[in-house]
Amino acid sequence: MTDRMMNILLIKLKVIAFILGVALISLFSFSFTTSERLADDIWKQLGMTKIQGTDGVKQSFLNGYLYYYGAKNARNIAAGNRAAVAKDLLVYTKQYIGSETFKKEYDLLRKQAKPVPSDRKVRTKEEIRKEEIAKLEKSVKESEGIMKTSTEMAKIMKPVVEMNKKSIEEYKKPDNQTIAYMYKDELDRAERDKQYYQESMVRWEKEFPVDYRQLIAARLQKYLDLAATVDFNAELKQAGNKKKFLNPAYEGKAYDWKQVYRAGKEVYNVAKPFAEQWIKELGAATPASQKEPAKTGNNQNVYGNGK
Repeated sequence: MTDRMMNILLIKLKVIAFILGVALISLFSFSFTTSERLADDIWKQLGMTKIQGTDGVKQSFLNGYLYYYGAKNARNIAAGNRAAVAKDLLVYTKQYIGSETFKKEYDLLRKQAKPVPSDRKVRTKEEIRKEEIAKLEKSVKESEGIMKTSTEMAKIMKPVVEMNKKSIEEYKKPDNQTIAYMYKDELDRAERDKQYYQESMVRWEKEFPVDYRQLIAARLQKYLDLAATVDFNAELKQAGNKKKFLNPAYEGKAYDWKQVYRAGKEVYNVAKPFAEQWIKELGAATPASQKEPAKTGNNQNVYGNGK
């Protein structure tokens, strides 16, 4: 394996953790102090600061998309240590995701993302009539002022003034169709605003459940579903200064799919049981009243919208 290929695979070690929402589980028991020490060592190996790494974990989980920093020291990590490093990173990740700090971040993001209903006032038919007449009266007054500047301008503006004065009289009629159409448009727009708000609330409630553990489970399941489709035995070919899949169907796969592949089956074999066990724990910890009803068919209970 070339140094370049090894470097890519090792960099993706960190990437795969973040694809999980960078938050999988650990079946091992560590004290807070021990986890802190392990985490510090992981970041040093990857050439990152703890702040950068933790922020990557947070962003991946809260926003549901791949978020990571370059691991500049990745080539210094032995290839055989990928699974061990992944395990240690997942230990730290689970601890952070279960912290009050993350919960507060989630609650803040959820609050900020909550849709706000439109505050646009729906005008009555009479309010519309009054406003439209006022506009025309202003236009007439301005046009008459222009007409006084010269005989030529008077000739040009006279038809405009007469038309506007006629429209004013028409608008004053209770059954004027133009005003009726404007009022209908006002009501239609208000209905669209209402519908958009309701649809936004439905999306918000799905993407930001009250119990953040539902979001975590969704992110984990998203990873498992994606990783299950990855062919870790897929062959690559040299294409200039890049490596490409021999199978063209794989070359067209999504970016995250390719990151799972590059991280390797060694990491997947660690991540998969961790994720499955954590999902079980999250399900047991979530009150029945806050769980989503079971889905049927091909629908999946996934709230995240990241790709």
